[in-house]
Amino acid sequence: MLYKNVCNREAQLTQICFGAVVKMKILHIAAHMGGGIGSAYAGLGNCGQEQRILLLETPRDRSALDRVRSAGFQIIQATERSSVERELEWADVAVFSWHHHPALTGFLHGFPAVPIRSILWCHVSGNYFPHISAEFVQQFDQSIFASPFSLDLPQVRALGDTYLKKHCDVVYGLNDLSRFIRIKKKPHAHYTVGYVGTMGFCKLHPSFIDFCAAAGTPDTQFLMVGSPSTQKELLTSAEEKGIAEQFQFCGQLPDVSSALAQMDVFGYLLNPQHFGATENALLEAMAAGLPVVALDQCVERGIIRDGRTGLLVHSPAEYGNAVRYLWENPEKAALLGAQAQIDIMERYEIQANRRRFLVACQRAEAREKRLHHFSEFFTGEPADWFLSAVEADRACFEEDRPQDAGLIFRERTKGSPVHYSDYFLADRRLERWTKKIQERNVS
Repeated sequence: MLYKNVCNREAQLTQICFGAVVKMKILHIAAHMGGGIGSAYAGLGNCGQEQRILLLETPRDRSALDRVRSAGFQIIQATERSSVERELEWADVAVFSWHHHPALTGFLHGFPAVPIRSILWCHVSGNYFPHISAEFVQQFDQSIFASPFSLDLPQVRALGDTYLKKHCDVVYGLNDLSRFIRIKKKPHAHYTVGYVGTMGFCKLHPSFIDFCAAAGTPDTQFLMVGSPSTQKELLTSAEEKGIAEQFQFCGQLPDVSSALAQMDVFGYLLNPQHFGATENALLEAMAAGLPVVALDQCVERGIIRDGRTGLLVHSPAEYGNAVRYLWENPEKAALLGAQAQIDIMERYEIQANRRRFLVACQRAEAREKRLHHFSEFFTGEPADWFLSAVEADRACFEEDRPQDAGLIFRERTKGSPVHYSDYFLADRRLERWTKKIQERNVS
């Protein structure tokens, strides 16, 4: 297995990197400061390196920004080109946090003629959209993936074992999960099946309510935590199934600990085309000792060991059987939760993953600085930059029927055509695609 080779190499390099005190100047470049990337940055703080974050737009999440600052980062807002160039010249290594955000692709298209050492830090799995191409990976000196699944993508595997061993690493989430192991169960009235995370159907399974309807026990409640973007649609579907009264929506919480403490099972039902890789919500639930039932999909399969640290299912009927099994067998449910907690805290231990990240930086630092011509990859117009990360549904856009593409393309964010159109107003293709997608959303 390639990842085992990566880990063996990491152990050797750690001795080299940390045998003597070597202080690197690491410049992180990110479009914004959201909760997910904020957690990752906070996990890298106080690691003995000099780290700065160059933000390409004004941060919206002040709590994430405060966490990152308190972890020792200097935050720099990209304003004038000269200040950006100074930061790039200062850095030993430049780390690009990538999830196909239009601000970052635009930045890469017009990248300054400043020699750097570069690392692609990929925060998506590449399973569907945003697509990870071999050509894009090769633009950078090193690449860091959040899941070993990404290394097994056919287009990434095509780079060859030699390239992958020299240039690619896997760093699991850098979220400090230790606080979740201290969560104590709170008394609650119902058998509670919980979900935490994005509720848009680009992430949440479109048939979520069908799964919930199959999971009924005599006293089941579904606790939903997250921005309620699809609450109305979910409740309408739940009413049709006769289970609307079993749903409780908490909205987005600054700390999910209290919600996790009220859950008996964590039901993590994601769209097969979801974009996630680290899946912090899933990791936090497992660290809290909750038994998990999830769909048997690429990223989830890499986190959950079926039958040992959770249950993987394929259909609403299997989901319903799994939830009822855990309800009927509380001792088995407790054992799954306990085993999940142990496994996650070992594999996702923050210090080990921080070392892996720093080793990747050290490997990049060993190279000579060079000019990067990202515009040779991001050619043409912004619509073409958007299409660079589209594979499975590319024909929908080339044939001018974007409304037939997957659900993620209907979002206002997530690197969708609508998202790109908001940044590049003069691009007529993006404008046309956005109009057709919005008409589909209304209908």
